[in-house]
Amino acid sequence: MTAPLVIQVMERFSRFDRSVTVAALIFIPPEIPMPKHVSVSRFSRLLQELTVPVYVLDEKQTLIYFNDALVQWANVDADALIGLICRYHTSTSRLHHEIVAASLAAPPEVERGLRTEAVLAVDAVKETRYRRAEFLPLALGDGMFGTLVLVDSTDLSPEEAASLSSSMKTGDVTVETLQARELHRTLFALRRHQAGRYRFEALIGHTPVMHQARQQAMLAAETIVPVLIVGPPGSGRETLANAIHYGRDGEQSGGVIPVDCHALPSELIDSTIHAFYRRYAKSDRQKRHTLLLNNADLLEPGPAELVASVIANNPGNMRIIGTSPLEPSDWQNHPELPYRLATIMINLPPLTERRDDIPLLAQWFLEQHNARALAEDKKSGKPLSHVTVAQRTGFAADALDLLTLYHWPGNLDELIQVVAESHANAKGTLVRASDLPVRLRQAADAQSVRYVEEQIDLENYLQTLELELIQRALKVARGNKAKAARLLGMTRPRLYRRLEQLGLAEMPTPEFDSPKHDAKQGKEHDPTAPSDTPDFRELET
Repeated sequence: MTAPLVIQVMERFSRFDRSVTVAALIFIPPEIPMPKHVSVSRFSRLLQELTVPVYVLDEKQTLIYFNDALVQWANVDADALIGLICRYHTSTSRLHHEIVAASLAAPPEVERGLRTEAVLAVDAVKETRYRRAEFLPLALGDGMFGTLVLVDSTDLSPEEAASLSSSMKTGDVTVETLQARELHRTLFALRRHQAGRYRFEALIGHTPVMHQARQQAMLAAETIVPVLIVGPPGSGRETLANAIHYGRDGEQSGGVIPVDCHALPSELIDSTIHAFYRRYAKSDRQKRHTLLLNNADLLEPGPAELVASVIANNPGNMRIIGTSPLEPSDWQNHPELPYRLATIMINLPPLTERRDDIPLLAQWFLEQHNARALAEDKKSGKPLSHVTVAQRTGFAADALDLLTLYHWPGNLDELIQVVAESHANAKGTLVRASDLPVRLRQAADAQSVRYVEEQIDLENYLQTLELELIQRALKVARGNKAKAARLLGMTRPRLYRRLEQLGLAEMPTPEFDSPKHDAKQGKEHDPTAPSDTPDFRELET
């Protein structure tokens, strides 16, 4: 351990006594002065004598110390484990010590100096082991923190681990953080289920269609039969095809030759297929070689017949994987070819048809960004201590709501890009809605504006209009139905029928003003006189 971390750890254990449990030691306040007679070597020996796992991470999350109890619990090679960076992610590595290092990562909240607890899930080769652990930040100055991790002495069952994970709430850990950790634990279980042999990122999810696709993909990875992958653009067809090729033997797999049937001319595709067969037909039978036909539905008849011939004359070490956005029944150029390819057919639905999988997928890609800096720095040759990318625990509820409701025209490829931008934009350990790309938030705002179309019931509208005109005519005719019928341009029997149909047969005669006496003419004013009759030409319309 580095000197500052040794001092911090020793302060935590300054009253160490073999009769005191580790659970009690974590409450020793750091301000207690460290006894001068306690040396680093003695302190290290004391930790080694503990029967519970203890380990220390520096400010870059590098594993700089662990005792023998941890090695035994995780069933890992100590020499391979020391010096690894423990990034908060679900490992895709095939190397056991790298998988364990990812399992030992501290929750990102610890980077901000928050003491917290969590359930560790460690892949101990033959089984998954769960234990509660406490993560104690060790202040190093300049806002940097190392981490002392104290692990419980007893294993938990998967059910106990799930229950404890959902109930933990220490420090500033929120319910949203606990939900993100649960997604992290689910991803670990999924990777364990696939035994670390397959990298089917496109198939992560709980939905039945994804469960079926995973089973088919795992079967395809173990066989040499032709495979057809059907899905919309951006659904991860080519990624899945490569995962199937490398699934069984990893980097020891044979060659994979990708051919873009949309971009390449027919003659070049034809020559590539010939070259693939000549190169691998008599090669090592222990290796499997794959011809990957992207957009295979666009093959011209000539190359399509050649592909069918390769399938029929497979020497036993060749596989052809075709990808297409079309179902076999919709292929035009060579109607029989899709059925030759579809010995195993895997359907990848649009992301909008598997919305329940979006939180888990988003968590997966976010965790891969947690680990990406490590891979890039290894590739560039930078010292491991220079890894500085912040870790993210997961997505807040408001961000998950937007991700789930978005229409995803670019499917999985667009989700990957959105998660990358969000990871870079986030200010804290949780990605919030304000950290998502602007286009997602604008789309959500647009969807929140509901346009209510005016509903017009034509029958009711005409009936209301007719009723109003009849009532006006009766008023002008002072209740005389015969005169009202003439004003309305209909016969009296027809008016009676309409009054019955409208429920007005027993309608009382409307009250009208008393007749007015015309002094000049010496007679009563007749409101039905032509000069006073309203213009009923409007009734004709």
